[in-house]
Amino acid sequence: MTTMTNNDNQQAITTALSQSVHDRLIFRAVQPTDIPRCHEIEKASYPPDEAASKSQLQYRQHHAAPFFRCAFLIDDNGFGNTGGGRNSGTDHTPLTQTHNDPFSPMSSTSTQASVSYRGRAASVQSTVRGTIIGYICSTRAASFTEEAMKSHDPRGMLLAVHSVVVEKKYRNMGVASAMIHDYISAMERLNRGNSLKVKMEKLVLIAKKDLLGFYVRNGFRAMKLSDVVHGKDPWFDMERDLESAKEQEEEKTRHFHECYLVDAFADPEREGSGNPAGVVLLKGPPGKTDKNCVYNERLDNGDDDDNSLDDIAEDVEIDTTTKPEKSGISPRGLEWMAVVAKEFNQAETAFVWPVQM
Repeated sequence: MTTMTNNDNQQAITTALSQSVHDRLIFRAVQPTDIPRCHEIEKASYPPDEAASKSQLQYRQHHAAPFFRCAFLIDDNGFGNTGGGRNSGTDHTPLTQTHNDPFSPMSSTSTQASVSYRGRAASVQSTVRGTIIGYICSTRAASFTEEAMKSHDPRGMLLAVHSVVVEKKYRNMGVASAMIHDYISAMERLNRGNSLKVKMEKLVLIAKKDLLGFYVRNGFRAMKLSDVVHGKDPWFDMERDLESAKEQEEEKTRHFHECYLVDAFADPEREGSGNPAGVVLLKGPPGKTDKNCVYNERLDNGDDDDNSLDDIAEDVEIDTTTKPEKSGISPRGLEWMAVVAKEFNQAETAFVWPVQM
């Protein structure tokens, strides 16, 4: 025989309700006509000295629409062309689930980028009925300061989150965490796409002490007590890096090579001896090689180096005594090395890379 306490019963009810809610959640971009509903939730969730005004929400939706997303709860009988209107707190959101991975840059159409359902991108083909129960809104900023976060800077490297809010009766059901998960996925897709002239580096926000654990569980780092004054309570600075920003930085530096100017042929017992020489560290031999050569692969794991090497100056002299098939370097690679050596303008320039055995 199993007995259940009131707490057990309440937990079971909460778990069942949570599962039901998550099964009926759509995440999508906030539209201008959604602002009254969002403002209603904002006013009920924050003290008067912290809540955003309707005009502030309208500004954020108008100027930073891609960064304003909501959790839309489908009614129990919400699928199909049913009645209802915005005045009753309901909304109509077209929905058809697709099989695209929301983390994949392949999900790049405007519809798929703005709507997701059960962890997957969705497209518009049918109508569902429901209401907004929470949202996240942000603007871009050049710095993590109160002044910078007052307006939207399209070229700002930081995405400053202003609100992560869920209607009271749907709290403690994992809705806020689900919203953050969707939001991060949407921002990663946006950052990997071609619509942003300047990519974002990270998300930043301020949080009160009692919510630090929640944000840390959702991938944010607590940095310090915030300098931002918003209401009467103290806040803490939080941030979370975007993986897409790291990928882009790695892509930028993928063709960079470490270069050094060293004191070569020096006698440690004779001060001032030796001559300067250039040293360039590579990941492999520059340029494509003969098919029979041991270095028969593209430079840097995938690039066709014949197309990616710098333009070659016509007046660069090349050591024609070096045999490409012996050195593992293509003629194009030898030309590139000659250009780099000329830039160093030293008696000797060495190019070093790992040897494949």
